[in-house]
Amino acid sequence: MPFKLDIFPPDRMVVAVARGDITLEDLALLVKELIDTGTLPYRKIIDITSATSSIGREELEGIAERLRSAPVQRPRGPLAIVADGNRGELGRLFMSLTSEERPVQVFRSIHDARRWLLANSKVEF
Repeated sequence: MPFKLDIFPPDRMVVAVARGDITLEDLALLVKELIDTGTLPYRKIIDITSATSSIGREELEGIAERLRSAPVQRPRGPLAIVADGNRGELGRLFMSLTSEERPVQVFRSIHDARRWLLANSKVEF
């Protein structure tokens, strides 16, 4: 799986870093892991700067729908997507599909993403 997932329960944060080519199955496995670990309410950074993908809008809409239908006890946490400026279309597309459900922003730097998450999120401990 091209995603390496690190979960930080004390901080209520998840960092997922992608490498290589991301397939629809890889993305579905990431979503399943977020659901199974109960981390949807956590703040999330998904770094896709070192990844490529040919996932299209329809497939991404399916993933967004799966996230919407997942049972959660608390609101979903904000999502910061880190993407290369020349290849950030996947992140921007996902942002446009899910930004009504929680704060979502695309960044070029993981440091900017982390600062935004810390400044713009309320985390229930």
